[in-house]
Amino acid sequence: MIRKKSTQALGVVQVFLAALLWGTAGTFAKYLFNSQISPFDLAQARITISFLFLVLTLAVIDRNLLRVSPRDIPYLMVYGIFGLAFNQFAYLFTISLTNVATAIFLQYLAPALMLIYGLMMKVEKPSILKFLAVGASILGGYLIVLGTSTGLGLSTLGLISGLLSAVLFAFYSIYGKRGLVKYNSWTLLTWGFGFGSLVWTLYQLPWMPLINNPHSIGQFLYVAIFASVIPFGLYLKGLQKLSAFKAGLIATLEPVIGAFSAFIFLKEVLNGMQILGCAFILIGIILVQFKNVNK
Repeated sequence: MIRKKSTQALGVVQVFLAALLWGTAGTFAKYLFNSQISPFDLAQARITISFLFLVLTLAVIDRNLLRVSPRDIPYLMVYGIFGLAFNQFAYLFTISLTNVATAIFLQYLAPALMLIYGLMMKVEKPSILKFLAVGASILGGYLIVLGTSTGLGLSTLGLISGLLSAVLFAFYSIYGKRGLVKYNSWTLLTWGFGFGSLVWTLYQLPWMPLINNPHSIGQFLYVAIFASVIPFGLYLKGLQKLSAFKAGLIATLEPVIGAFSAFIFLKEVLNGMQILGCAFILIGIILVQFKNVNK
């Protein structure tokens, strides 16, 4: 029992660290878009460099982590294309059309989708605390966005891409948990990034983002390593120890971090309404930690 609690506690910490990195990365991505870097170039560079970095790292550390069964290729292909490539692009594209807070708010409607799916598939038990946690999280995210100088700042296309990012993030969590039963999280992530980067070659050759933005190589490396490889790896590690719903809800800490990082680095206003929103998100995360949440 003690070991199970410590394992879950480690999972919470891993997802928290992933949210910390994602939150600051969203602000950095908005800075790059303000510098006229295309969300298409950033999304392709992010996933391609992430793949190359992981392949080289695992080849040095443990080549066995690069091996998968041929019969799992279709699964890994779907996971990489929809769970990673389209997921990352939808999120970055939403940031480029709206603002960091709105993009994060829309993406983190995903825990509600995870809960609905879990209840339908009977992998989650209905609980008042779960519904309250989701409600507090959504309300908190909405208040953070409402408190920004631009508000929601939504166009029709921005709303569509934002909701799509929520669906794809939920898919990434639920579908990824299935792969974690058989594979190490770094194996799953490497192959996912591989197929994700492959699909981007249909748009343009993989080195084109660097040619189009020759002075942004350092920024691309930062986004690939600190906004993709490390946080996605940490999230998968946490997902091994937690349910998809619980991991997704803990990750809603990202808009709290995003709001504060936007305040610090982009000089965006952080007012009372946003602070109240952050408090509601924290309440949601605390609620889902209660012992009887799964009863």
